[in-house]
Amino acid sequence: MDPQHNEIIDEIRSLIVYHHTIGIEDYPGDAASFPLLDRKIDPPAALVNMFLQQREVAPVVLETLQDIAAEIDGCSHCELHAKRVVPVPGRGASQARLLVVGGWLTVPEQAVLPLGTIFGLEEDKMLSRMLEAIHLVPGDVFVTNILKCGLLVSGQPVATNIHCCLSSLRRQIAVIKPEVICSMGIIATRALLDQPQSLSQLRGRFHAYTALDGRQIPLMPTYHPSYLLQAAEMKSETWKDLQLIELKLTGKPS
Repeated sequence: MDPQHNEIIDEIRSLIVYHHTIGIEDYPGDAASFPLLDRKIDPPAALVNMFLQQREVAPVVLETLQDIAAEIDGCSHCELHAKRVVPVPGRGASQARLLVVGGWLTVPEQAVLPLGTIFGLEEDKMLSRMLEAIHLVPGDVFVTNILKCGLLVSGQPVATNIHCCLSSLRRQIAVIKPEVICSMGIIATRALLDQPQSLSQLRGRFHAYTALDGRQIPLMPTYHPSYLLQAAEMKSETWKDLQLIELKLTGKPS
């Protein structure tokens, strides 16, 4: 075999050994197309020692909600950052059982909202009553939005803005590892499920949301408090969705 080919193969083997040493066991694609993976390779002692020394010097630091919030606070990934009235990373428990996701915070002109407002002043009050009705305390819940910027009424986002923020939300979900997700409103529901149906067609049953680690999380779509404030007749349907969430969290059959 050509010496250059031998050198390339040796480099590939070294890379695979390094991957195995740091815990990478699987690669994308058909395993049959990677014949080198079927061969037993003993990691060289020098390579293992080098990795262990690097790990001791620079240990892996897990991302936190505070890290993500700090990034959101200074985000300039799309043009909406120039219109941002307040960053909205979300609030709640870092290991919440239920994650509630809305669309975005609309800030009234000349209004000063309390720190930590997520959906709106009256909307947050309604959400608190809804969660209390299914026996959840603040330590059980994390509430956030798809869009991480609070905007004036004139600052309407577009699909590309939502796409920019979606990665932050997915990272938050990875940190929180909720048992159940509740998407409130069609914006949050479509962003998380990527399904074209109307909210009335999607609500009333659980759907599977795939987290970054591949875990399937049950997701219940329902109506947003801002809609319920205008359409009180839909509160009964929302109550049915909330009861299903409570049954899911308690492990009782629906």
